[in-house]
Amino acid sequence: MLRKTLTALGILLVLSVLSFGAVRVGITQIVDHPALNAVFDGIIKVLESAGFKVGTDVIIDRQNAQGSVQNAVAIARKFASERVDIVVAITTPSAQACVQVITDRPVIFSAVTDPVGAGLIKQLGRNDSNVVGISDMVPVSTHLRLIKTVFPNAKKIGVLYNPGEANSVTLTNIAKTAAPALGLTIIDMTGTSSGEMVTAVNSVGPDVDVIYIGTDNTAASSIQAIAAAALRLNKPIVAADVDIARGGGLIGFGFDYFQVGVESGKLLVEILKGKKPSELESRLLGPESLMLYINLDLAQQLKVSIPKELVDRANIIVQNGQEVKR
Repeated sequence: MLRKTLTALGILLVLSVLSFGAVRVGITQIVDHPALNAVFDGIIKVLESAGFKVGTDVIIDRQNAQGSVQNAVAIARKFASERVDIVVAITTPSAQACVQVITDRPVIFSAVTDPVGAGLIKQLGRNDSNVVGISDMVPVSTHLRLIKTVFPNAKKIGVLYNPGEANSVTLTNIAKTAAPALGLTIIDMTGTSSGEMVTAVNSVGPDVDVIYIGTDNTAASSIQAIAAAALRLNKPIVAADVDIARGGGLIGFGFDYFQVGVESGKLLVEILKGKKPSELESRLLGPESLMLYINLDLAQQLKVSIPKELVDRANIIVQNGQEVKR
């Protein structure tokens, strides 16, 4: 009982020191999508588990840029002018917008593929700045090996991405570097909107064997239309995100984004308890948070044979219209 009382008193002290009352936390994400919403849910879960009452101790101002970089910049400026105490930026575009205009209070990035390449921090680990966070850099080489396992005769892989998203450009470049060793060629399939991505699938799709989608936010927000176009061409989609795969992909191998939120929430709690971002480490999410998704119904429709050993390792399978978690 004494320990709980001291913890509660400590939280109250932090709250009073930071903002003479409730702490205001601005949370921004580039688009509405299940994976990104799961990040938000994970953050809230950690706050509540740490003893903070959301809505009383911590006031959340949640903003969505609706897929627009201009909106992301406007949200960042809003947070800067309205003096939120801490900012959490989910995805690379939102984090870049916030880091450019907010330098006088903590900024936590979450679900950012390459925070160094995106200019958010100088290095993983500790940085002498107001920025810290969690990277969701996915194992692109593993994805390509996975594609080669399922499709041993595949030669051309179409990578569907928005060239305006730094995270997607990074993943595509990694794929281009890793592909030759596997006898694969990467074909760019680009679009800056849902319509352009569907057009890319229709125009370039016939010339590729498999469509690969990384953690691209534009593709994530329009995956159903993309998947419908791919299915008409009888082209399988392999995704670096399970929620993208759920929208019409054959295979998804990516992070549990609720866990991304949990790890980001831990950083937020540390800052609420008085630590500075420069005292905390920016890091990659560990491989233990990776999940494998396989849609066996779609495999049958596409006449694709999934190796049994891969099915046995899957965390989530879809069969006979039912999603089963294992």
